[in-house]
Amino acid sequence: MTTFNRTKFQELSETHSDYAVSIYIPTQVGGDNRNQSMMRLKNHVQETEKQLEAMGLKPREIEDFLKPINGMLEDSTLFRNLSESLTIFRCKSSFEYYTLPIEVEEFSIVSHIFHILPLLPFFNKKDSFYIFTLSQNKNRLFEATQQEITEIDTGDDFPSSFKDLLGKDTESQNVNIRSVGSRGRDGEAYSYGKGETDIEDKEWRLYLEDINRALTNVIGLDGDPLVIASVESTFGHFKDYSSYKNIYPEFLSGNFEKETPKVIHEQAKEILQPYFNETRTDKKEALIDGNIPQVSGLEETIIAADAGRISTLFVAKGKHAWGIYKPKQAKVEIHEIKKDMDICLLDLAARKTFLKGGKVFMVEQKNLPNKETRLNAALRF
Repeated sequence: MTTFNRTKFQELSETHSDYAVSIYIPTQVGGDNRNQSMMRLKNHVQETEKQLEAMGLKPREIEDFLKPINGMLEDSTLFRNLSESLTIFRCKSSFEYYTLPIEVEEFSIVSHIFHILPLLPFFNKKDSFYIFTLSQNKNRLFEATQQEITEIDTGDDFPSSFKDLLGKDTESQNVNIRSVGSRGRDGEAYSYGKGETDIEDKEWRLYLEDINRALTNVIGLDGDPLVIASVESTFGHFKDYSSYKNIYPEFLSGNFEKETPKVIHEQAKEILQPYFNETRTDKKEALIDGNIPQVSGLEETIIAADAGRISTLFVAKGKHAWGIYKPKQAKVEIHEIKKDMDICLLDLAARKTFLKGGKVFMVEQKNLPNKETRLNAALRF
C-alpha cells in the first residue's frame, strides 16, 4: 500500500479505462471489526462482478481482473490495521488501495474513470498541530497531522521530568501534588514529596518555566495549535507560565505518562474537530452572505469548474447526479437513472475544482448554503 497524497489524487483523476472500479468501505479504528469490513468488501466484489458481466466480460476475465481485490480478503493483517475507511481503485493497468482517516459513505461503482469525490476531505482541513504530554515523571512533545504523529527529539536541555530539575536526591521520593494552603499563584500552594522533605510550589513554578523555555525554543512562540495532555491543575498553571500564544483551549485530561502515541493522537484529533472544520465554516458564511458571485445549477457549475472559475465548492454528502460531460461542446447530459458507464457529475465538478486550485467541502445537504441544490459554488470571476 502506497502513501496517499495530492500527486496520487491527480493520478487517479487522470485514469481512463474501459472499466474502472472504485470501492469505499467505512471502517473503524481499533477493535475487532475484521469480519464486518471483510463482509462489506465481499458484497461489493460480488456487485462488481455483476456489473462487469453485464458489460460483456467473460467469467475468466472477471476473475483475473478482480484477483487483487479478492486477495485482500485473504489478508488478515490488513483488516487488523484499518483506519476510518478502506478505499480501493482497480482498472486494467493499475490496482491501489488506501486506509485513510476520513469518513466515507459505503459505495462502489464501475465506470471509465475512478470516483474520487469522497477522497477530498483528506485535503481540505487545517491539519497540523502539536501535542505536549506534561506531568511530573515524563514529558513528551509530538508534531502531528490528522494522518500521523511523530515524537520530537527535544534534546538534553528539555526537562523530561520533575526530578530532572530537582536532582537525583528526589529519585527515591514519591512526588505528589496536594493543596496545602493559600500561598500559591492562584490562591493555592502546592507541596511535593513525602517524609521530612517537602518541595514547595517555588520549585514547581521553576519546573514549568523551564519547560516553557525549552518548549518555545523548539516550536517558537506562535504557530500551530498546541494541545496539552495533563491533569487539570497542571494545565491551568502551565497556561499561566507559558509564552506560547496558541495553546488550544481544550486539553486532554489525565495522566498520559504510559499512554501510546496512537491513543494520544486519536484523543487530540477528537477535541480539535472545531479547528479542523474552521476553514469550511468561514467559506460557508461568506457564501451565505451573498457578496460574492456564485452558482448552484449542475450544468453551469461543471462548466465553471472546468474553466477554473470556482474558488470554493460545497457538495452534498452521499448524493449523486449521473450523466455525461462533453467538454468540447461545454455540454452536460443529465440522466435521472444511472446508465452504463455514466459518471457522477458531482464528482466531476469537485475534482476539476480541486485540481484547479479551489477548495471542496462535503457537507450534509441540509447544511449547504443553498439547501435546495446538491452543490453550491463561489466564483473567482
